[in-house]
Amino acid sequence: MRRRIAAVGMLTAAGMLALAVPAQAATGLLLVNGVVKHNPAKGCYPTGSPVLIENLTDARVDVYSLANCQGTLERQVAPGMTAVTVGLSYFVN
Repeated sequence: MRRRIAAVGMLTAAGMLALAVPAQAATGLLLVNGVVKHNPAKGCYPTGSPVLIENLTDARVDVYSLANCQGTLERQVAPGMTAVTVGLSYFVN
């Protein structure tokens, strides 16, 4: 019985630790059409076209021609770079 309780306790602790790990995010500031995003989370975001990306993070930003990061990859904006391009969504890597 003690072994079962110990096993359940260890599984519970492992599960809580797994949930406590923060989501990946770019470190720094990302300015999209003048809107500042602090440490943006990795993922796809909607935007309007044309789009001005000022990437002051440590991650690359990809701009796509269609919503939901679909369509043509219009531009890759490396960390420290600024770009104006067309696109309806962008992905923070």
